[in-house]
Amino acid sequence: MNVTIMAILLILIVVLTVVTKKVPFNFVLLIIPMVCAMLLGFSVTEVSDFVLEQFASLMKSTGFMLLFAFLYFTMLTETGMFDTIVSALIQKLGNKMNVIMIMILTTVIGAFSILTGNFTPAYLITFPILVPLYKKFDFDREAAFIIAQTAMSAMCFIPWGIGMAYTAMASGIDTGELAAASMPWGLCFIPAIILQWVYFARQHKKRVGTFQAVAALEEKKEQEEEKPNVRPKLFWVNLILFIVFMVALGVFGIAPYLVFIVATVVTAMINYPKNYGEIFNKVGPMYLNILVMLLAISMYQAVFNSTGMVGALSEGLVAICPEFLLRYIHIVLLLLCVVIIYFVPFQIFNAMYPVFVSIGAGFGIPPVAMIAPFVCNLSLATSSTPTNSSTYLGCALTETEVPHFCKKAVPIQTVTNVVVILTAVIFGVLKL
Repeated sequence: MNVTIMAILLILIVVLTVVTKKVPFNFVLLIIPMVCAMLLGFSVTEVSDFVLEQFASLMKSTGFMLLFAFLYFTMLTETGMFDTIVSALIQKLGNKMNVIMIMILTTVIGAFSILTGNFTPAYLITFPILVPLYKKFDFDREAAFIIAQTAMSAMCFIPWGIGMAYTAMASGIDTGELAAASMPWGLCFIPAIILQWVYFARQHKKRVGTFQAVAALEEKKEQEEEKPNVRPKLFWVNLILFIVFMVALGVFGIAPYLVFIVATVVTAMINYPKNYGEIFNKVGPMYLNILVMLLAISMYQAVFNSTGMVGALSEGLVAICPEFLLRYIHIVLLLLCVVIIYFVPFQIFNAMYPVFVSIGAGFGIPPVAMIAPFVCNLSLATSSTPTNSSTYLGCALTETEVPHFCKKAVPIQTVTNVVVILTAVIFGVLKL
């Protein structure tokens, strides 16, 4: 069968699965790509080889880190460290603490946490700290996820970020040059972030009726009775270690999985030397569900990249698009990227960058000018799709459901994306 037809067929099956919800999405991603590869003439052994290679890459880059990060932050949550910080923050700010301040904190902490270079540890830093506050003020945790993702996306111009690395590698552009060109796009997020604050504040006021907390702080005695695993006497020890581990991630750039392995062992031995197994058992179901989805997405990527589907789609795009559309194809796709990434894994979108560069060269547009707009803006889309593993992590940490969150996030992030682009046009960052 023709590779291009098979690629389109595979994408259509994925899209129909997302839209109809008749079959579990991860089941489709685990089986259908394998069938498509065999229909293209690849043997079971060949498919097994490139799929296992993709699985190995997944576990090395994300799988092991995710396991120990979940264990570490679950233990920290059980110790009550984050609750203590939130309670102290509320008491310190007094009447000044409201949902407006919560949104600002979400933005600031989110922007800081992405300095780790990866959304996974950024979520793991941001949400465990702030989720108790969201609950205290009955603030929409889906809205909080959107706000945090927007702030993180604005910072994706950092040259050591994993998104920057993927983009530079896929497009063949020097990382430093691409980072410098992407920084102005990050600044264009500022008006969009402020508009999000206004929108979500109005939504919250309409739903709850107040910007203040809707529940009184729990008494310490009651908190200890309901949470037998709290360790108030070890608060400062846990906080100092937390800061040390975050500095190791963000400042010294130590491999996240190594940091979280050490953090897990040290925290377990200090806080739960005899009953750490009880805490670990709480992580199992959540980690297993996310791991299965990670493996499913990896299966899809392995088949798409290793069977020639990416190249076939790229050539087909150039062949069918009229010249007047090709001139602005990067802007058109930039405007639609949130909706596109909802249906198609962003890795497939990244694989099209060489095509964009080639098209831009024909019109005298430098490669960096074609690709820089996507670095930050595409990150908005990566948390608004069920085809990306980070969405499942963010939803797990904010205790929200992926399908419902994506349904809400896509239109909001699409508007956010448009605001960023308009800001870029107004200030000359994007030249038409």
